[in-house]
Amino acid sequence: MDSDVSEPSEVQPTLDGFAEPETQAAPEAQSEAPEAPAQSPADSEGAVGSETQAAPEAQSEAPEAKQRPQNRQGNSGQGHPRRRRRRRGRRRRKPRGQSQHHYSEEELKAQLPDDPEQLEAESRPLGILEVLGSGSGFVRRRESGYTPGNDDIYVGSRMIQRYGLRTGDELVGIVGRIARPGKSPPLAHLARVNDHPADEATRRPDFQQLSAMHPDDQLVLECGREFLGQPEYTNRVIDLICPFGKGQRAMIVAPAKAGKTMVLQAVAEGIVKNNPECHLLILLVDERPEEVTEMEQCGFGEVIASTFDRPAERHCQVAEITLERARRRVEQGEDVVIILDSITRMARAYNSVKSGSGRTLSGGLDSNSLEKPKRFLGSARKIDPTQGGGSLTIIATALVDTGSRMDQVIFEEFKGTGNSELVLSRELADRRIYPAIDIPASATRKEELLLDADALWLSHAMRRQLSGSSSSDGMQELLGAMRKTSNNRDLIDWARNQ
Repeated sequence: MDSDVSEPSEVQPTLDGFAEPETQAAPEAQSEAPEAPAQSPADSEGAVGSETQAAPEAQSEAPEAKQRPQNRQGNSGQGHPRRRRRRRGRRRRKPRGQSQHHYSEEELKAQLPDDPEQLEAESRPLGILEVLGSGSGFVRRRESGYTPGNDDIYVGSRMIQRYGLRTGDELVGIVGRIARPGKSPPLAHLARVNDHPADEATRRPDFQQLSAMHPDDQLVLECGREFLGQPEYTNRVIDLICPFGKGQRAMIVAPAKAGKTMVLQAVAEGIVKNNPECHLLILLVDERPEEVTEMEQCGFGEVIASTFDRPAERHCQVAEITLERARRRVEQGEDVVIILDSITRMARAYNSVKSGSGRTLSGGLDSNSLEKPKRFLGSARKIDPTQGGGSLTIIATALVDTGSRMDQVIFEEFKGTGNSELVLSRELADRRIYPAIDIPASATRKEELLLDADALWLSHAMRRQLSGSSSSDGMQELLGAMRKTSNNRDLIDWARNQ
């Protein structure tokens, strides 16, 4: 048995002071095993036998290391092989992560026509950009509700930096061909951003740097609306009692079954018919599917919805991309209106996503969960005309008297943050008096900036007249006066002659 096992070769020192072994050992085996103490000749047989058993395992772990000379670390040889193995692993993993969607500029340019006119002719609307944390992005489609999909168009980080693209930008361009299976189609050419030439995108301002001003341009809602063949007076009442302006931050406080959906549909119709320059977005969060279908069938604005059977992450993603889309248009000097139903359910969704991240308030509400809903509602503003103008109007509903302590806490947190508040009455709705608007509790801050002198006089006169009566009697008296006239201008003339 002694003849079958060879004794370890002695290590001779060299001129450099480093060990030069006669036989090559696996670096991984040396790095993983600690340096053994000197053995007596009697123990060498057992020691060598154990090394010969471990040698195949070490060779199978690192076959490449056999072809390399031992690094200069003395007799131990520890440290460098393990670091080399980690570096090789990083070099292998990095290309795999980049090659999933990476396209070179040469690949994209080779797919484009040389004629500029043909480039413009082949460009088509693509969707809304969502920039990821890595710096690249994907174009979300309206057909899928702006949710991630396998056919989303990939936008490289270099193109995003070159044109200063941001989340919410609406892109028009040419989609390239997929070079290899498993990759997303790339954006090969960018023609327009938010209906403006792509080269102008880098010169637009940042939304956060724009100054906010009080709304002074009224959104007239009166449009001769009818419901079931009869005149509907919701918009006329709002124009006098609680007017909305461009840049308004309005809240519709609504208990259950108080006609909230009818009010939202009336407001949307008035905005579309009387203010065609405004871009209307209707955001429905955690809503019933039939309510979404009904709103889509009305045909007022663009409906973006996330029904209650979708996860909370989906609610948050849709809300954020809708807000960023509106911000990008405001940066271009446009007027945008968002009708949100509801801010309460949005806060609930963020509370589910961020649960346990901060201090817990009454009702199980996390203190950090209201950060982004407040950012959403706080984005409503009228932009200083010297900075390009534009406005973002947000009309959001808040649910009250639902029996949930969390809903009540959410409403209390948002109460006072808006500059207009329209309160609906469950008592009026139970008596089938529509619109079920509580006139004494509804008001708009600085309404004198929105109403002309005649309309302001009528608004104050009605409030004085109805202050001593109940909410139901006051609304019935106001509706009786409106039935005698066809519009609010005639109502002013009729009131002056009384």
